[in-house]
Amino acid sequence: MVWRGGAGHHDRAGGDSVRRVDRVVNEGLSSVDFELAVLAYLRGHPQFFADHPDLVESLRVPHPCKPAVSLLEYQNRLLRERGQRLHDKLLELVAIARDNDRLAERVQRLALTLLDARGGLDELLHGIKAILRDEFKADCIVLCLAEPPTAGLSAVEEFLRPDVVGLFEEVFRAGQPQCGRLSPEQAAVLGGQGDANVASAALIPLIGGNWRGLLAVGSSDVRRFHSGVGTFFLERIGELVSQALQARLLASGWQTESDTPSAHGNG
Repeated sequence: MVWRGGAGHHDRAGGDSVRRVDRVVNEGLSSVDFELAVLAYLRGHPQFFADHPDLVESLRVPHPCKPAVSLLEYQNRLLRERGQRLHDKLLELVAIARDNDRLAERVQRLALTLLDARGGLDELLHGIKAILRDEFKADCIVLCLAEPPTAGLSAVEEFLRPDVVGLFEEVFRAGQPQCGRLSPEQAAVLGGQGDANVASAALIPLIGGNWRGLLAVGSSDVRRFHSGVGTFFLERIGELVSQALQARLLASGWQTESDTPSAHGNG
C-alpha cells in the first residue's frame, strides 16, 4: 500500500501504527477490524492528510442523492451544516429570551394591578380573571375557592368549588403549577366557568393561611400548555394571586368551618 511508506517517511512515530495495520492485513482479520485500525491510526495522527495533500484531493466521499465530492468539499459542507444548526439554535434561544421578557412584563403588570385593586372580594376575583384573560390571551380563565365559608360571602358563591381539591388532587399534592391535558371531569369543571372548549391548561394551586383554591389558564389548543412548558412564571402568578386573595379574604371576615367556635368544641 503506497500510503504506508509515505506515512513512515513523515512520521517515525507512525511506524508502529503502520505495522499494526500490516499485522491486521497479514493476519487476515475482518474488514471491520481493518477499518477500526485505520480509524485509530488517523485519529492518532491528525496531521496525516496535511502530509499527503494529493490524497485529500483524490479522495471522494459518496452522497446518497448527489455525485461524489472531494474530502475538502465534504468537510466544507459539514461545516456549513454545523454552522446552520448553530445559527438556528441561536435564533431559538433569542426567541425564548424575548418570550421570557414579554412574560416578565405581563407578570409585573399583574402585580401592579393587584396592588392597586379596590373593592370587595367579588370584584377582586372578577378582576383577576379579566386581567389574566387580557394579558395572557387565554381562551379560558377559571378561579375556584375550595373551602366553603361560614361568613356572609354569598357574592362569591360562583367561585366556590369544594370538590376542586379532589378533582385536582395531584396539583395540590405537588404544590406547584402543572400543565397538560385534562381529564373529562376536570375539563367539565373548568368549562363550567369558561366559554371555550379546554383542550390543555396550566393549573396553578393557590394556598392561603386557611384556604385553598385553583387558578386555571385554559386553551383550546392542545399544544399550548403541554407537559414540557416551564412553570417559573406560573409560580410567580400563583404567589401574587394567593397573596392578594389572602389579604382580601381576611378583610372580608373569611372563615372556614374549621375556624368556627363549634368546630373547636367551644360552642
